[in-house]
Amino acid sequence: MIAALVSLLAVVLLGCNEKPDDKLAKVSISIGAKFNKVNTDFFKEYTDEESLTLFQQAIATTVKNEGVVNMASPEYDVQIVDKAGNKYRYHLWLGDKGQNSSLMHVEDTHTIYTISEEFTEK
Repeated sequence: MIAALVSLLAVVLLGCNEKPDDKLAKVSISIGAKFNKVNTDFFKEYTDEESLTLFQQAIATTVKNEGVVNMASPEYDVQIVDKAGNKYRYHLWLGDKGQNSSLMHVEDTHTIYTISEEFTEK
């Protein structure tokens, strides 16, 4: 599941409007707690060059959906830190096989990014 989450995030994060401008230093993942805040009790952190390169080189596939969205509490929280020290925070809902997944910037609860079912399965 962690490998699938990493692959999915690699594709998703680079497709969003607000993305790291510098090389990544760390990607951290935690269980989602509530909207507008990232749970900092991370269960997985990636700092190795291979994983970080995967995040940076992924092809963008997300579809931006603006407007009021009605979402359940976030399944996962993701924090990305670039080498300049900038932090980027997201909520993530992983779809099951055959379903789309969704991503939302923590600070923007009126916009979600849809991740295709093909990338959800990877």
